[in-house]
Amino acid sequence: MSVRYDINANQGETLNLHILYTDTDDSSIDLSSYVAEMNVKRFLLGSENLLHLFSGTTVGITAGITGHSSTGGLTGGIFLNRNAGNTGSQTGGILIIAGSTATSYIPGGVHLYNLDLKYTPTGSTSRLLDGRFECSDEVTFR
Repeated sequence: MSVRYDINANQGETLNLHILYTDTDDSSIDLSSYVAEMNVKRFLLGSENLLHLFSGTTVGITAGITGHSSTGGLTGGIFLNRNAGNTGSQTGGILIIAGSTATSYIPGGVHLYNLDLKYTPTGSTSRLLDGRFECSDEVTFR
């Protein structure tokens, strides 16, 4: 069962989100055998990702709608068993980073997102978080 958590981001600013994944006894879960994926979409059943972040052997990020998507120059991804400062390990730590270039591709407004964890030995997937992803427009002139 997923937890609802709404995210507020600013267009053109780096987004850092740190989550600690624990069991029912509040003990941190080792995420060494997991991969994670986060998608931000305009609509619940929409097929276009505004932002796609992932972990695994290649950590990465894609931003922008189909036909305007970009991977070049984008920094970020999902880092598992990481602490909030991205400087060391933390069992159960999930660090989500979307660099300023990536967030500049997200249109202002209220969108939807979900964060899934996949246990690689069995392939089972669990939805960890979902909710609103609100992006405030950037007012800087380019």
